[in-house]
Amino acid sequence: MFSEPQMNPLHYPFLMIWYRIAGDDPADFRLFGVIVFLLTLPFLFLLAKSLFKSNLAGWITISLYSVSPHIHLFTQEARYYILWSFILIVSHYFFLKSIQLDNFKWWLAYSLSVMFSLYVSPVSGLIILGHMIYILLTRKDVIRTYITAISAGLILYLPWAVSLLLDSKRITAALAWHTNTQIEVTFWLPLLGQLFYLFSIFSSTLDIFTVFDRTSTEMPPETGGAFLIGFAVLVVIITAVISLIKKEEKEIKYFLLLIIFPGLIAFYIHDIARHTMTSWWWRYLIFISTGVILLITGYFYKRIEKGKLFYFVIFIAFTAIGINSLFNISQSRHWLIGKKLDLYIHDAQLFSQLSKPLIITDYGSSGGFADFMVVVMECRSDNIDIANVTPEISKIENIINRKDYSDILIFHASKELTDNLKPQLRVKIDSLKIKGSSPVWKINAADNH
Repeated sequence: MFSEPQMNPLHYPFLMIWYRIAGDDPADFRLFGVIVFLLTLPFLFLLAKSLFKSNLAGWITISLYSVSPHIHLFTQEARYYILWSFILIVSHYFFLKSIQLDNFKWWLAYSLSVMFSLYVSPVSGLIILGHMIYILLTRKDVIRTYITAISAGLILYLPWAVSLLLDSKRITAALAWHTNTQIEVTFWLPLLGQLFYLFSIFSSTLDIFTVFDRTSTEMPPETGGAFLIGFAVLVVIITAVISLIKKEEKEIKYFLLLIIFPGLIAFYIHDIARHTMTSWWWRYLIFISTGVILLITGYFYKRIEKGKLFYFVIFIAFTAIGINSLFNISQSRHWLIGKKLDLYIHDAQLFSQLSKPLIITDYGSSGGFADFMVVVMECRSDNIDIANVTPEISKIENIINRKDYSDILIFHASKELTDNLKPQLRVKIDSLKIKGSSPVWKINAADNH
């Protein structure tokens, strides 16, 4: 865990403690995210109540959050995203209470939440930046206190920040799969991904990647209806943004804008500058989902309080769309991978029929670790060993010189890894002609033994 600085160090200690208490079955690991999700709800209620000064706003917010398909997808994963969302919600709440009450205990709590949020993900810095700009725009009277609190949080994060700096080359190599070399990243493509992300927070009636999957041009019959619903949700979001800018008081307006748009802008610039597609990897954008849900809450609650039935109906429609999305997701084996599942199954069938294969990988293909793990989950064999190596590995013989492997395969590997291995092995490497998610090479095991 701590030897891999690209990982997020806070989540995994919690997860290790959890599985020692609850067990180590896959369901037990996923249950950790569910517990974190449940802990999030009271803090989210308090955040909305503090921001809008309304209990109704709190109930609307947790209703939308509870049926958000985007949130539920990552609640059920044994990864850090839902913990990240929880800590940022707590941080937002402590931030508002700190500037409202301006006393030591709230500033201390905020300082600790800043530290924890950074240990979950360095991208939390974009939220901290938003808070800082908010202070400069609305509360210059507490700027010294804020600088003290934020400095304390950053000092506590300093050991890991130094580790990230010292291992920057290794981190860049580990995250190289983010770089997309198969699609030309034009100026509109990241923007399109972000627009799809915004409505996917509330509506995922269809796995959108079944439509954009380049392995097939056949579209599901429900595509038209799903896009129509998504477009309607997006219209409401855009309308809510316009209403926020024009009609809302500046404290609420600046707070919501500054916890949403710095993240979107940063990801857009990153995608254009580095030729990546992270705006389409929506799990990385979960840190702005709370702001978007609060934006919709602000648009609904005042109008509902005034008895405007039309907005109450729209709110009910949002919750119904969310519930329907959750049902659709629950009926699917996988989500957000498109029709590539058939390709994964081809790979899994190959590995499952081998008696005891060793798979060498650096997760360096375009799909990265996520695609690799989908293949592993589809395998029907418990006798598969996986060697996760770096592209520059030397002395590969120390790994493969075992007599008990029936086959030694290279899979989901970067070009750097395969180019490095070929001269080291000094044996023939056969490319297996299978219709899978990534090229598979077989090392001539007979010569190697």
